[in-house]
Amino acid sequence: MAEAARPLRRRSSKGPTPSERPNLKPAGAGQPNDLARMIAEQFGAGPVHEVRATVYRRAPHDFLGDEGYSLVSNYFLRRVLPYCLTHRIITTLQGAILSNLIGRQKKGRIQSTHAEIAQELGVQRTSIGAPLDRLCEMNLIRKVKRGVYELNPRVAFNGNGDEQADFLAELRAAKLESEFPDELGEVLALFAKTEIC
Repeated sequence: MAEAARPLRRRSSKGPTPSERPNLKPAGAGQPNDLARMIAEQFGAGPVHEVRATVYRRAPHDFLGDEGYSLVSNYFLRRVLPYCLTHRIITTLQGAILSNLIGRQKKGRIQSTHAEIAQELGVQRTSIGAPLDRLCEMNLIRKVKRGVYELNPRVAFNGNGDEQADFLAELRAAKLESEFPDELGEVLALFAKTEIC
């Protein structure tokens, strides 16, 4: 025969009785029975004290002149530009003009005449047009109208990341035939698209 069912035994509770338990109220600094404070005091090394934090700010960049600075793709500076200069894909004058335009940009936009660029480089004004056109063919810059250019923001930009993203979105929305700024010109096709950053 089956064994008779035994009644379940109650386990004795070794914890405090309901009358011994603290009457906890909602948490808050003004509550003496603040649960978080009680836990911290019980497992900590004593009463909970106010925590103070010291904030350290980085020193601002210190550059020559008062023109500010541009962020330039390290990949462009390390791989693309040196290779193009040593293999004469970009001439010395084109490199000088590109450097001048990077330094002139205001959030990717440049307003400058051939005469202004030529004066700063110490060359004839008439020598600026053809190299500028070549930089446009390489999609390093884009001519908007006479004396107004846009620098490829994936090569260099002098604003924060949000400003760059807005500028990129604006350029991509224009769906330019040259695929500026995401494709470099054919002469730079030896550099994979995914590597140009």
